[in-house]
Amino acid sequence: MTDVTLNFYEKNAEDYAAGKLAPNPRLFTFLDRCRPEGKVLELGTGGGVDAAAIVKRGFDLDATDGSSELAAIASRRIGQPVRTMLFNELNAVGIYDGVYACASLTHVPRSDLRGVIEKVYRALSESGVFWASFKAGAEEGSDALGRHYNYLSQGELATLWRAAAPWRTIETEVWLGGAYDRKPTEWVAITALR
Repeated sequence: MTDVTLNFYEKNAEDYAAGKLAPNPRLFTFLDRCRPEGKVLELGTGGGVDAAAIVKRGFDLDATDGSSELAAIASRRIGQPVRTMLFNELNAVGIYDGVYACASLTHVPRSDLRGVIEKVYRALSESGVFWASFKAGAEEGSDALGRHYNYLSQGELATLWRAAAPWRTIETEVWLGGAYDRKPTEWVAITALR
């Protein structure tokens, strides 16, 4: 994540956290694919709305966010610590039954994304599930708020995942939804099974 993007979330943490009131509906399909009550890593917890739903479903959650301000807000929401951690600091090996990254890895510069995917692959247990969503598009750039985005197409997403690690299966999906900037947004997501 770039410094400008991280600074945006640090400065706007309260407003950003207040903007999301319900969990991502795709979270529950991801959780259904994870080992029941297994250990889940959330990369980019934000305000903790999805994290609260993960905990409520009985999973052992390791919630993380690059913003210390958002981590503090999420920690209060879910009643447990949320670690401040950048994506490239992930160094776990074989301990997570699922890794969930809703609209967070979309901020990773394209040149760094493969390395993050490799780290997630190593962090997953056998048959672990990885789900990540991105704003759809074809290039890198900044949005109107100055945040860096790695816009990816459905095909690019699948190709990148296949090149990064020997996943057993890879599935992609596309949908039209919203975003913090309140603009209609095309999203693309990937589900990969180790």
